[in-house]
Amino acid sequence: MKSIYIQTIPSEKFALLTEGQNIQQFSVDRSINQTLVGNIYLGRVARIDHGLQSAFIDIGHKKLGFLSKKELPASRRDSSKGIEHIIHEGMSIIVQVMKDPYGNKGPTVTANITLPGHYLIYLPNSDYLAFSKKILGAKKEQIQQYWKNWEMDKEGAIIRTSALFASEEQLKKEWHYLKEKWLLLRNNSAAKKAPTLLFEDPVIPNRFLRKFASLQIEEIVFDEVEVAQEMKEEYPHLANRIRWSRRLEQELPMSIDTLINQVTSNRVKLQSGVEIIIEKTEALTVIDVNTASYIGKQSKEETIVKTNILAAKEIARELRLRNLSGIILIDFIDMKQKQNQALLLEEMSKLLQEDPTFTQIHGFTSLGILEMTRKREGLDSFSLFSNKDTRQSDLEVAYQLERELLRYRHKDTDAFLVELDPTVYEMFVQYIQLDKLKNQLKTPVFIEKKTLENRKYVIKFIGDVNWLKRLETNGNTLDKLF
Repeated sequence: MKSIYIQTIPSEKFALLTEGQNIQQFSVDRSINQTLVGNIYLGRVARIDHGLQSAFIDIGHKKLGFLSKKELPASRRDSSKGIEHIIHEGMSIIVQVMKDPYGNKGPTVTANITLPGHYLIYLPNSDYLAFSKKILGAKKEQIQQYWKNWEMDKEGAIIRTSALFASEEQLKKEWHYLKEKWLLLRNNSAAKKAPTLLFEDPVIPNRFLRKFASLQIEEIVFDEVEVAQEMKEEYPHLANRIRWSRRLEQELPMSIDTLINQVTSNRVKLQSGVEIIIEKTEALTVIDVNTASYIGKQSKEETIVKTNILAAKEIARELRLRNLSGIILIDFIDMKQKQNQALLLEEMSKLLQEDPTFTQIHGFTSLGILEMTRKREGLDSFSLFSNKDTRQSDLEVAYQLERELLRYRHKDTDAFLVELDPTVYEMFVQYIQLDKLKNQLKTPVFIEKKTLENRKYVIKFIGDVNWLKRLETNGNTLDKLF
């Protein structure tokens, strides 16, 4: 059984896709690395560059957004028009972020807006119909026929892979929902002053649900009842599979802390004795397969083939789980017979078809190393959780402390005393949603800033608030967090 679990109570939000007791994929959403991609703004044209035929748009970010002429709907209809004949400085314009700011560059924006749904992406300013590469033949023709029957103006859509399982009624219903959403957004913008945010598309829960919540998912579990209700309204076709759990983390195959330890370890040991070693460098990821203690009953070549196939299944899972991307080199155990190499290649191709992220196998090199690439979609687990930067490391500890405190929210406690490293304290008060944490705990939290030898924090006391007050009168310096 495949399930989705979504935690939105902690400041570091998690979404997990599980199959049985195995976590197949997960996503993390933090305020410190939040993407602007997909956000829609009412922007103001700050400057037009006639030479570049582009404009710089104030969307309220510290750096101006870059808008190329080709990203204006009017320019797509008539490319001979100069940008100065389409927009002018000072005017308000609705734009959507295509690329996050990087280095000295601001975000890249477009005026060709897209509104994502589960089955399709609505294009209010683009008069065409496009399809996922996985929708072919009769299904594609069927959807094209549906399209002809719908009433529309100069608007279009991109049909997603999940539409393979959708009826005409479901597609049409989502089409009208997204169209009404756009009209409401556009009409509301008329009463607003630029720059302002009009629409946000968070990674968790929205994007994660759209990516994975197909017919194969049997249940979607949230830790916040309000968010569960919002998602039922946003995605009515999923409503009967959505539920709320007061103790969601207890339903997971493993705790979030255990998961983080697992996806940051560079060694994966299978029950068969096969060992996989994953090394990520700046340029690429190298995966090595060792037989370790694996002993097969067949001949040496047959044992090697069986070992490699076992490893391939786990490697396909680890690619998704750790979100490994870019150039990936896999050093399987050498096989003497070419047909066995072809067999492994075929098996790996089948396994990667289950990956929702685009992957491409380039074959074996002359040295017998499998080359492949996987599209980059966010940070991999090593970049997320194994950052050597001290500030990032302290932030990880702050998130961990929040998770630990939240585990007590259903227990009868009067107060907490936490001994906390001063640098972690700074991260905690800056990035943890303290009002939300206070509302969840409903219990006072006292902090004693202290440099500890082996740990960054210790929950020193859980109990009577009067005892803590006596500690203060005895000379201990305690700060009340809330």
